[in-house]
Amino acid sequence: MLTTRRTTGVVAALVMLGATACSSESGAEGTKADGTVTIKVGQKPTPDQAAALKTWTDRVAEFEKANPKIKIEGSEYGYDVQTFQADLAAGTLPTVVAIPYTDVQGLIERKQLADITDVVKASPIGSKINPEVLKTVQDSSGKIFGLPVQAYTMSLNYNRALFKQAGLDPDKPPTTWEEVRTDAKAIADKTGKAGYSMMTTNNTGGWILTTMTYTYGGKIENVDGGKASAAFNDAPMKNALTALHEMRWTDNAMGSNFLFNQKQLQQEFAGGKIGMYIGTPGDYRDEVTTMGAKGEDIGVAPLPLNSPDGGTLTGGAVQMFNPKASKEQVEAAVKWAEFFWLEKFTDQDHAVTDAKAANADKVHSVGLPMLWLFDEASQQQYNAWIKPYVNTVQANFTPYTSKASSLKLMIEPPVAGQKVYANLDTVVQTVLTKKDTDIGKLLTDSSKAVDGLLANP
Repeated sequence: MLTTRRTTGVVAALVMLGATACSSESGAEGTKADGTVTIKVGQKPTPDQAAALKTWTDRVAEFEKANPKIKIEGSEYGYDVQTFQADLAAGTLPTVVAIPYTDVQGLIERKQLADITDVVKASPIGSKINPEVLKTVQDSSGKIFGLPVQAYTMSLNYNRALFKQAGLDPDKPPTTWEEVRTDAKAIADKTGKAGYSMMTTNNTGGWILTTMTYTYGGKIENVDGGKASAAFNDAPMKNALTALHEMRWTDNAMGSNFLFNQKQLQQEFAGGKIGMYIGTPGDYRDEVTTMGAKGEDIGVAPLPLNSPDGGTLTGGAVQMFNPKASKEQVEAAVKWAEFFWLEKFTDQDHAVTDAKAANADKVHSVGLPMLWLFDEASQQQYNAWIKPYVNTVQANFTPYTSKASSLKLMIEPPVAGQKVYANLDTVVQTVLTKKDTDIGKLLTDSSKAVDGLLANP
């Protein structure tokens, strides 16, 4: 899922350049007779984002100086699943822009993304991306249709201060859902705050329910031969919903608000009103930088696993490329995406500049745990480069970082993921607001509805 949570999430986008008119002196589309290539780049920061816009502008100047035959045209375009098809038909999409993991496979299936296999394999940066991460942008034959640039795994985020007030050890967060329930009740009983809380609106309920279901060993979709069907009407999701029902109705440990989107829940957590929730390690950034939380109060742990088959949902942002762009434009756009998004992980000067700027701007993000895109040796090197500028409480991430390399990673539902999440929002809301909910019937009805969505993604 990629919304505000992925700026924390990053609201992402696909691709496509409204074809630039070519004069009779031009060669390939978007290429002048002297070989100069113009590309339109999405996600340009808006004027109200002064610091980010300056960084972006400086990066463009730096890139164009190093690549005088490539010209960047900025666009504020951000991916919107509701308008994408119309934008595609109208030819108004950039050459390159980000899109969430959830929509990648559907766009590949509909041939709406450029094949960049040869460009990535020939690249000194792209060719080093972890093969497991690269799978998120590949089709069944292994062709590559995007460049992963941001990756994360879900985590259990918890308030260390509330843990202490409830008599719990903040250095030993729960590792099973039974322990989450016990700790949530202790926090609620002893502090009067919500021991555990849940996102439920704007597709976040389905996103987090999917995350919980994975920890119980379940899945959301069966995909066979390009056809998908609902796969969640079974024990894992029922167990996840039962756990929520018990924390809500038996233990009264989830507070009184059950209609949170991501930002609203983060604000409540930052204000010390929530003990635990499922989020990402990157949530720390916004909670401390803009929402008033104290970094020392935030703990990050791996998700509780209640099955040997359980795994952790992974997601992030992928740079996608306009299928109507010329070969020269695609090559230039891949080079730009690697420069802007990935070079900071592989080049010391870029890494230090980026970390130093974030530190100076008091953006509490330097040193946040992340799903590394390359090999372990390069991660250790990167960590050494940015160490002087780290501005996050490293010790509070230890429960998460000590287990990060052993996490079983599971991707988001590959077909119509956002639509499936929206359907499951209602499931979560019903369980939390109707005590006598028949979970089995609820899932049967939802499964039938999702099958309909998957038939026409």
